Amino acid sequence: MALGVIPARANSSRFPNKIIAPILGKPMIQYVWEAARRAESLSEVVVATDSEEIAAVVKGFGGNVVMTPSDLPSGTDRVAFVAKDLLAKDRPHDLVLNIQGDEPLLEPDFIDSLVADLRAHPTCSLATLVVQKRSPEEANNQNVVKAAVSSRGDALYFSRQPLFVSPDGAFFKHIGIYGFRRSALLTFCSLPPSLLEKAERLEQLRALENGMSIRAVRVERDTIAVDTPGDIARVEKVLTMKKGQNEN
Repeated sequence: MALGVIPARANSSRFPNKIIAPILGKPMIQYVWEAARRAESLSEVVVATDSEEIAAVVKGFGGNVVMTPSDLPSGTDRVAFVAKDLLAKDRPHDLVLNIQGDEPLLEPDFIDSLVADLRAHPTCSLATLVVQKRSPEEANNQNVVKAAVSSRGDALYFSRQPLFVSPDGAFFKHIGIYGFRRSALLTFCSLPPSLLEKAERLEQLRALENGMSIRAVRVERDTIAVDTPGDIARVEKVLTMKKGQNEN
């Protein structure tokens, strides 16, 4: 069984309370919750937060909430906190997904692909998503994380810098959702932040530096992560276009 956890904190430095920012009349986290609930591979989905305001919003649209301590250092630690609580004998979850709450365009099949790849590679510690892009603007944008991927589909490195752009301009853009084996998640959260992790400000490098393997599961469609208030308009444009297509 696979558990989906959406970590949500209120104190984002660049965009406070972005997780509940309205997008076409719905809080952003509701889009993520609904996508996760539609994923066939997840037996349970919860939001992990230390914010009463976020908890009230989530409960308002029918979501499940687990309150976490406010001193946890990262979203992954919130996911691990929930996993420890829910991984009881009557609710066993061997896979735990860290689903970012600022990905309102996330699709259920993305989640199912991640879980399927972990099932197909039982020796792998964790998996994440990548999409191939050809965009000079995104390649040079430090908010867009680039991935180096082996021919077998294993992640070799991640960087905010345009280090892995091919001569024809192609690169793998990282999409911030992770699937962990339970043991790997608990091990990961027991490790101190690593040198490369702190240099790049990318938590997944801690796993690579400590010999944990990461599958880079390729999807064919991109998402838009909301990092700044300006990203809201970009997401709304995509959602409005999709709505129009569905109505025709």
